[in-house]
Amino acid sequence: MTDRRLELESERYATFIEWPTNAPVQVEDLVKNGFFATGNWLEAECNWCHIRIDHWEYGDQVSERHRRASPICSMVLAPNHCGNVPVEPAVAAGQSSDCEGNSVVDGGSTQQVQCACPDLLIEANRLETFKDWPNPNITPQALAKAGFYYLNQSDHVRCVWCKGVIAKWEKNDNAFEEHRRFFPNCPRVQMGPLIEFAGKDLEELGIQPTKLPQRPQFACMEARLRTFSDWPITNIQPAEPLAQAGLYYQKIDDQVRCFHCNIGLRSWQKEDEPWQEHAKWSPKCQFVLLAKGPQYVQQVRKAAAAAASPTAATAPQLPVSIGSAMCAPPACEALALGIDVGIVRSTIARKLSSSGCAYDTLDDLLHAIFDDAGGTSAALEVTEPSAPIDCSATTSKAAALEPPKPAVVEAAAAVEPAAVNSSSPNGNLSLEEENRLLKDARLCKVCLDEDVGIVFLPCGHLATCNNCAPSVSKCPMCRADIKGFVRTFLS
Repeated sequence: MTDRRLELESERYATFIEWPTNAPVQVEDLVKNGFFATGNWLEAECNWCHIRIDHWEYGDQVSERHRRASPICSMVLAPNHCGNVPVEPAVAAGQSSDCEGNSVVDGGSTQQVQCACPDLLIEANRLETFKDWPNPNITPQALAKAGFYYLNQSDHVRCVWCKGVIAKWEKNDNAFEEHRRFFPNCPRVQMGPLIEFAGKDLEELGIQPTKLPQRPQFACMEARLRTFSDWPITNIQPAEPLAQAGLYYQKIDDQVRCFHCNIGLRSWQKEDEPWQEHAKWSPKCQFVLLAKGPQYVQQVRKAAAAAASPTAATAPQLPVSIGSAMCAPPACEALALGIDVGIVRSTIARKLSSSGCAYDTLDDLLHAIFDDAGGTSAALEVTEPSAPIDCSATTSKAAALEPPKPAVVEAAAAVEPAAVNSSSPNGNLSLEEENRLLKDARLCKVCLDEDVGIVFLPCGHLATCNNCAPSVSKCPMCRADIKGFVRTFLS
């Protein structure tokens, strides 16, 4: 190749005639960074420093690999002054760019594929690009559903999410399986063929990609609590709220660390709230996002930003009086469940006196009410006269605070006590047994204490509570690998 003027991008493009379409890196990226194809499979050589790279992987950034391999290359240090001659926009071997900056090949014709912008994230719009689809071996509908749009060159299609290109479709090819085979790390692939979404950011849809905890030995609440046996500042920060927030003690001063994201926190003050501190300093921690929700993290960050601004003192974000706290949504929802107003008021008053702020969610308020009741349901008086129910037989904290299902309560009121404790003549379960089974079905299959609240993807099982989900990598029901989580709310 010494007789070719490889300082010209157009000449370097010509060396990639046999470059595989499914290669981990695109030809355009290689050419722009000074590389030409050597003809040895996936090997490319820089025209300036003559470094050769052949072990390309999906997700590689060509410029970064070039910089690491040859940091003093003139193409790396001064790409605009090294003698590189960019290709003319109309001569780039029929190449154009879509609105996202992705190179698109039009096969040498004057027609160019124009991406209609982020609309290609919608399946119907991807399907519109297949008007002149030439390959009868696979349908445009299957390709569009798998995340592809047509490039108007032969049978080349590109994924909207991972930008991978696939061609040469054969009979009986499955679009989604081929997508998975060539681009296994694509977000569209990881969600599975039954999941449909129309956005790049999975977090916008409430889908959180799974991550394994950094310290799995402390994933259990009891394991974290045991590390606080010699916790030195129990009068400033109790150990249990710290452990509940995913933190364990490192036996160094007052330093604790999250079992999942591995962030360390120390220098605790009496007014610090563990969940808030955890969310403020590690907003991407999956344990916090699953246990408290993305909205809680956003509220904490907004409050921290407001506290740092000069006007923070004039714009309080949280109620500071018992009157305003009782009008807040968590208190109103607790009263709507039938919990005695005196219990709600006293619980919120204790929280205000200790931290200066009320409860953020109904969940937190109900847990505090139960904890104050000493783990028994006798202290939770129900003020609804039309819904008599005996809570003494409840088996868990979550069940004790649950309002009874209307149909079950009405049926229980109409049946004599003796009939409730026995099976019906036709062999059906008694109402008491049926009610117990319904409650057990809503319990987390790991801790058997909290309500289920997380759906695993792609299997779709609703099996664990928010706290237990980050510590499992396989679904407890079907043992399938977990690719993502979705928070759910039973109503």
